[in-house]
Amino acid sequence: MVEDSRTVDLWAKKMKVLVISHSAIQPTYHRKFEEVSSAAQVSFPVILRVLVPDTWFENYQTLHSMRRDVSPDLSFQPRKVAFPGYGSRFFFTKGIVKHFREFRPDIIHLEEEPWSLCALQTIILRRIFCPRSALIFRTSLSIPAKLKLSTLTTLIERITFKESDYAFVLSRRAGEILNRKGYRKGMKVSPNGVDTRIFRKMDMSSLKRELGINKGEFVIGYAGRLMKMKGLDTLLQAFPLLVQHPVPRLLIVGSGDYREEMLSLASQLGIREKMILVDAVPAEDVPRYINCMDVLVLPSITTPGWVEFFGRVLVEAMVCQVPVIGSSSGEIPNVVGNAGLIFQEGNEEDLKDKISTLIEKSDLRRALASKGFERANSLFTWESIAADTYKTYRSLVGRTE
Repeated sequence: MVEDSRTVDLWAKKMKVLVISHSAIQPTYHRKFEEVSSAAQVSFPVILRVLVPDTWFENYQTLHSMRRDVSPDLSFQPRKVAFPGYGSRFFFTKGIVKHFREFRPDIIHLEEEPWSLCALQTIILRRIFCPRSALIFRTSLSIPAKLKLSTLTTLIERITFKESDYAFVLSRRAGEILNRKGYRKGMKVSPNGVDTRIFRKMDMSSLKRELGINKGEFVIGYAGRLMKMKGLDTLLQAFPLLVQHPVPRLLIVGSGDYREEMLSLASQLGIREKMILVDAVPAEDVPRYINCMDVLVLPSITTPGWVEFFGRVLVEAMVCQVPVIGSSSGEIPNVVGNAGLIFQEGNEEDLKDKISTLIEKSDLRRALASKGFERANSLFTWESIAADTYKTYRSLVGRTE
C-alpha cells in the first residue's frame, strides 16, 4: 500500500537510506545502524530501513529474524530469500519491490559483495524504481581469488562497479584489490565492529566451574568455525610443547567440519583430556566464553583461495580485555597492531614461544589487555564506524556541514 501524503511529506524532510544486509540478521550487528540513527538525530535526520533475510545459516547454526521497529526512523525488516547462507548466491524472493518503488531511498547501502546475485537484484530494482538513488556496496575480499561461475560473477561485478557511487571496504588490502579490478570511484575502509554493550569484561567464575576449569589454571582459547584454514592444527601442535609450564587448559568454542579430525589429532598428541570443546553458541553468548580465557589465539593459515579477511573475534577479545595472539595471515597483524602478539602462521614453535611469554609475564598480559581495550574502543566499536558511515551518507547526497 502506498503511504499517505503526510508520511511522504515527512520523508521529504529526511534522508532515506535502504540497507540490504544478510549480516544484520545477527542482533549484535544492529548496534551499527542504531548508532547511525542516533547520530542523525542531532544533525540531519535519516530514515533507515534495513532489509535482512528471514532465515540464514551461519557457523552451523540456523538464524531467524523477526521485524524490529527500533523507532519511527529505524526498522529491521526480514524478507524471504533463496539460498540462505550463501553470500554470493542468495537473493530476496518476496516483499522487497515496494522498498524501492514506494520508499524511493536517497541511498541504497548494499552490504554485499559486488559480484553477488543480491547485488544484481539490487541494481535491477534501482534502475526500474529509483535510478537517482546513490548506491554503496561493501566488500571484504582481501585476496585475489577465482570465483565460482567466474563469467557470470565477473559480469555482475563490472555492472556493480559501473552503477555504484561508493564502496566500503573491510580493509586496505580489499581496497587495493578493488583498484586492481578496475574500480575507480570513491571508497573508504569500514571494518567490522563490536557491540560493547554485549562484549565486555565480566566475571565468569561460575561458568569456569561448569566447564571444569580449576582456579588458577591458565586457559588458552579459540572461538570460531572449526575449519582447517583456521590453523587449529598449529594451535594443537603448540599445546604439548608448553612442557615447562603447569599444564594449561585449551578451551575451543565452535562447530565445523574439522571437529572430528581435530579431536583425532588431539588424541594423537595426548592432549585430549586437557581440551574443553563447546559447540557453537549464539553470538550474544560468545563473550561469556571469551571471559573464561587468559589468552585468545587466532591461528589462521593462508591458502590459495583464502586468507583471514579481518578476524573479528580478536576485537571481541580485546574489548573483553583478554590478551590476543594472532598469526601473520591476512589482516590479523593490522587488526592487532601493537596490542597483541603475532606469530608466523603455521609455525607451532613460534606460537608456543608467544604463549609461554604470556604465561610467564603477567605484567605483559595486563599491558596487552589494556592496549587491546584502548585500540578496539578507538577503531572497532560500532559507534566510531557508524559515525563514519553517517558522514559518508551525507556527503553522497550533498548534505554536509
